[in-house]
This record gives sequence, C-alpha cells and structure tokens, in this order.
Amino acid sequence: MDLDIAIETKEKVRNPTIKLNKKLAIAIAALTKSEKKPFDQLVTQEPTNKLIAVHFGVGDQDDYDTICNYVKQFGQNKIMIYPVRNYAFIEFQNIQQSLQLTQSLQIFENIKFANLKYQNKERATMFFYTKEQELIGGGMCDIPNAMRQVNIPGLYLIHDFITPEYEKYILDLIDKQEWSKLKQRRVQHYGYEFIYGDNTVNINQPADKHIPAFLEDVRAKVSDLIKPQPEINQLTVNEYLPGMGIPPHFDVHPPFHEKFVSISLLSGLVMSFKSFKGEEYHLYLPPRSCALFTGEVRYAWFHSIAARKIDKVEGETHFRSKRLSLTFRTIRNDLKCDCEYQFFCESQGYNPLTMKNKNPLLQEYLAKLNQIGIIQDNKVVPNKTQEEIQLLEEQQQQLLQIPKATEVEKKYVYEIYDKIAPHFSSTRYKPWPKIEQFLKSLEPGSLVADVGCGNGKYLGSNPDIEIVGTDRSENLLKICKEKSDAYQVFSADSLRLPLKSEMFDAVISIAVIHHFSNKILRQQAIKELLRICKSKGLVLIYVWAMEQEEKTFNEQDVFVPWNLQFKYEDEKVINQEVQQQFKIDDQKKTVVYKRYYHVFKQGEIEELLSEMPGFKIVNNYYDHANWVVVLQKD
Repeated sequence: MDLDIAIETKEKVRNPTIKLNKKLAIAIAALTKSEKKPFDQLVTQEPTNKLIAVHFGVGDQDDYDTICNYVKQFGQNKIMIYPVRNYAFIEFQNIQQSLQLTQSLQIFENIKFANLKYQNKERATMFFYTKEQELIGGGMCDIPNAMRQVNIPGLYLIHDFITPEYEKYILDLIDKQEWSKLKQRRVQHYGYEFIYGDNTVNINQPADKHIPAFLEDVRAKVSDLIKPQPEINQLTVNEYLPGMGIPPHFDVHPPFHEKFVSISLLSGLVMSFKSFKGEEYHLYLPPRSCALFTGEVRYAWFHSIAARKIDKVEGETHFRSKRLSLTFRTIRNDLKCDCEYQFFCESQGYNPLTMKNKNPLLQEYLAKLNQIGIIQDNKVVPNKTQEEIQLLEEQQQQLLQIPKATEVEKKYVYEIYDKIAPHFSSTRYKPWPKIEQFLKSLEPGSLVADVGCGNGKYLGSNPDIEIVGTDRSENLLKICKEKSDAYQVFSADSLRLPLKSEMFDAVISIAVIHHFSNKILRQQAIKELLRICKSKGLVLIYVWAMEQEEKTFNEQDVFVPWNLQFKYEDEKVINQEVQQQFKIDDQKKTVVYKRYYHVFKQGEIEELLSEMPGFKIVNNYYDHANWVVVLQKD
C-alpha cells in the first residue's frame, strides 16, 4: 500500500514536469518559427526591461486583458499582442519593474511561469527576457504603429468633442432610426444620400429625412467649427463592426464645400492617410473625438480604415469594438470648385474616371494613364476620342478586377455552414487517414495553412508541425477554439487570404473548392493556395467526385440537402414562425437546408489546373468520394 502511494506521488511530480517541458517545446517552436530567429537569439538570461510572454492562446482580447491585468501591478508598460499568435511582447519603463515580475513567478526546472486565469481556463504563461526592440509577430501582424497626433496640412483632431453623457443619449436615439444596409455595414443618410463608390451626392435628389432634432446640438457645434462656411446640411451615420474598413478615397470636390468633420462614437480606431506625393500617416481617432478635414487633407489626401480587428497605437494594442461615425458635410449647389489641387479637381479638368480607383494602386494606374496619353504631367489631355476613353476604362477594370463570391456562395455556402455548424461538427470528428498521413510526412517544424479548416479536425494531426486554420464560418471557428486553446484559427475569405505570399511550407484545402459556383472563382481560390505556399512547397486539394458509390448525381452543379436536427435549430424556425426558404421534415425531426456543390468529373481538376502556371502535379488519386491532387509549387 505504501508502495502504491509512493508511485502515485512520483507520478504527480513527474506529470507537471512533462507538461511544462512540452509547453516549453511548443513555446520555443512557435517563437522561432514566427520570429525567424533561433530561440537563444530571441531570449536572454540577462535581465532587461523587455519580456516575451507565451500565453498559449490565440492573441485575442481575452488574452490581452488577462496579461495586462497581471503585468500592470509591476509598473507602467506597453504590451503588444499578435492575432493568431500565442505570445506577446512586454516593455517596462525600467529593468527593476521586469525584475519584480520575474521574481514573483513560479520556477520549475528553470522555467519561469505564472498560472493566469483566462476566460476559458487557467493557463501556465511563460516569461522570457529579450533584447529585441520589437517582435514581428510571424509576419501575420503587419500593423502600422499609429500616433495620437500627426502633422498633416489641414487635419485637426479635437479630443472629447462631446461628453460621455451626450454620446450615450444620441446613441440610444440613433439606433432607433431606420438603417439602410450596405454590403458590409449599416448606414443612415440625412439631408442628401451619400453615394458610395463615387463618393459624391446627387444634389437634385435631397433625402426624405432631415438631420434629427436630437442631433441639433452637435450639428450646431460643428457648424460653428467650420465658419464662415455655410451651415451643415448633410449627415451620414456609418456603423463599423470589428474587422470592417473602408478603401482609400476622398470626397469628390464639386458637390461639397471644403470643410467636413467626422465624429467617432463608442470605439476608437486608426485611420490611415496617404498623399499624392506618397506621404503616409496613421492616426488614432479616440471615442468622442472630432476630426476636421480642410485644405490639403480634404482635397489631395486619401484616407482609409484598414479592415482588421486590432490596432497598434504608439506601441500599445487596441482591440476594436463597435464604432459609429457621424460625418457632417455642407452641400454646395453651384457644383464649382476652385481649389489649388487641380489634379484632383473635377471642376478644373480632372478626369473623374481616375477617382474610381479605390485602392493603393493609384500610382501604378496613373503611370498607365501616362503611357496611353490620357494624362500628361498630371493633367488630363483634352479631346480624346471615345475609343481611347473606352481603352482607359478597360485598363482600369483589369487593374482592379479581383473575383468576388456570388450570391450562390453567400446564400448556399457561407450562410448555411454558419447555420449548421454545431450539427455539422458533430459528424466530422475523425481525420481521414491519407490527409493525416500527408501532414505527418512533413518536416518537423513546418508551418502549414489549412484553408477551410471547418471544425479543426486536422489542426492537431501532427504535433511536430504548426498549423494555422482559416474558415469563412465564424461558428465553426468558435468550435475550433473550444476544442483547444492551442489551435490558431481566424476568419478569412479564401478568395482573398490576408496572408503573406510564400509564407507556408505546405497548404491543404479539404472540401472547399467544390463550393465555388464558377470556374473563375475555383481558379482564384487555387491561385491563393499557391500564392501563400513557399517555393517547392506542397498543396493538397480535395474536391467532391461525381463518381461516388453512395451518391448519384445527374448533373455537376447540385444542391445537397443537410438535415439539421431540431435540437440544433431555433424553435421559431421549427414552428415556422420565421419565414425562411427551407423545408421541415417532421418525420425525421429535421430542418432541411441546401448546400451548393460543383461535383468534379474524373480528370476535371487536372484540366482546371492545366490553365494555371507555377506548379507541377506530383500526385493525384481518389479518396473518400473525392478527387485529390498534390501540387508542388515551382
């Protein structure tokens, strides 16, 4: 009996050792792979005022808040956390503060850690001294370091333009007004409707609604700010959720007077500015602040908001939350502008076609205009023929053309998988052997992307490699995170992956490409897989086969039913209180949803690939009712 107790006690001592050493190995692998430096170059035994904290999370708000709350007791500091990375960078004002932190840690076989209580569970967070000035975050976090003040001609930032009480008052009333829905966000227009894309208004069609009376105080305050310009008569309210942004643009000159303001409510964020000369600044707009645009910044600087959920402000991390912007303008009726920035002024001979270039390719585009003679010395060449103007438009479209998902993908793929995620995940729990075999064949330390990772069943297939997962379904990603804190996943569009080129040693795409409804989209999705893969790296693709034993298809473009069990569905839907396009199967006790598939004939995936350069097919086979190809990037 005493022997049993002794063995049990020894196991309790040994298990923490094994667990912590395994954690240390994971920390070392993650840091060296992401930072592209050996571990002994990243860390030092010599105390410094800088630390690396490996939290084994996903770099979200919870990870950040937990580390901040723990670290602040030791002194003033800056913390930078990295999305989809499991570590953070901490900089204290002096070495004494970092020493106090490390002296408070638990030490087990030279591993310094603190058991911190995160939202999901307690995790051992490891701390290492470092001499690095900053970390690169694995290249996943190329976030510019914004400032709280910048020197841009004509831009003025006024802090605390309204009080917190007035902010709450108008927010409650704004939310009760009628919203219009754009593709990605909700908006309200008063006085005149702002025309997105063209960044103008139709002065001949005033909006039905005037600026609400409950906003009169702030409208009057803005009108005083812009004097002697006429009073404000147009307002646009934009709602931005975390991850939303706007492309580089500026308002068309003639319909608007010079000055306009943008007031930020609820959440702050970073706005980026770029001049026609190539100057670039990033400014943090705090809650309840007012940004006044006039002169050069109004007429000749592009402003934009990057589509992300996190900002870096003077070395500190800022997570975005819901933000409302109130943009006040004054409409001019004469449609004449005599500003000094002729190159961007429609009233002074500027070709408005170039205003439609809404991305950072402006300089490349202007170079093309010079090549074909549409502009010379930044001025429009008059008397061009209609054929030459048409050529201009065609070249512009080629520059900007990036395929986008159709209504088929949105309605019958994206929406459906978010709807059925929990039920779908319960049926997808076991990795397929050949996919697992592929992942286990990769070199230890390889960085792999699982594009369309679903519930993450392949993310833990090989502990010797690091896998990053992306998916369009937020609900499936939540299931990934519930499975393991170590899983690194984030939401992304597989047609436009927010990942650096040549980043991954291997890429897998399991049951994704067949959900795109046309050939252009399928090829674009494959191009993205190849783009993010390193030279000589491997890309594994699985698509549904038309030739299946269990299913018979009469055509290639099909809608495959999913019987969602009642226990996963909203009772209002089951009772048909909410009108939807679906069927109720009372016998099976399911709601039947349709998923779009393009099932591939034998040889079709190879034919699709034959039109694309940059790789060779190193293997192809049939597996689990799927046609499979393995590509090696040239």
